[in-house]
Amino acid sequence: MQDNLDPREYRSPAAPKNGEAAPRPITDREVPLTGQQTPAAIHSWLDGELSESAVRQSDAARDVDFWLRLDREVQVRRQMTTPVHLYERIMEALPASSPAVAEPWWNRSFTLTPAVAIAAAAGAVAIGLAVGATVLHGR
Repeated sequence: MQDNLDPREYRSPAAPKNGEAAPRPITDREVPLTGQQTPAAIHSWLDGELSESAVRQSDAARDVDFWLRLDREVQVRRQMTTPVHLYERIMEALPASSPAVAEPWWNRSFTLTPAVAIAAAAGAVAIGLAVGATVLHGR
């Protein structure tokens, strides 16, 4: 189903006449669920409260077959394993050594270059001048 997303289609016409309320645009639609409801007997059988033969006698035989097929498929998939050749390819693709853990910044070694030292000193002098000017100006 394709929805018409053209916003011009939902614009209300000119002002409503004779005090009528303007029609509100449809913004959301409720779609009724018409799917099949699972009978209570099936729920009881799946919970282990009823036997399979008791449920098959009701109108739920089709549902019993579905759940038995589903159970067989789940059992098959539980037994699946990765083929050996694929497992070997995955293991070969992994790096031989594990990557090194990055050290936190407080444990790293610190080297001070002359340019960084001059910049830090200039910044400290500028901050000192700004604080001193503010204190002297406030008096």
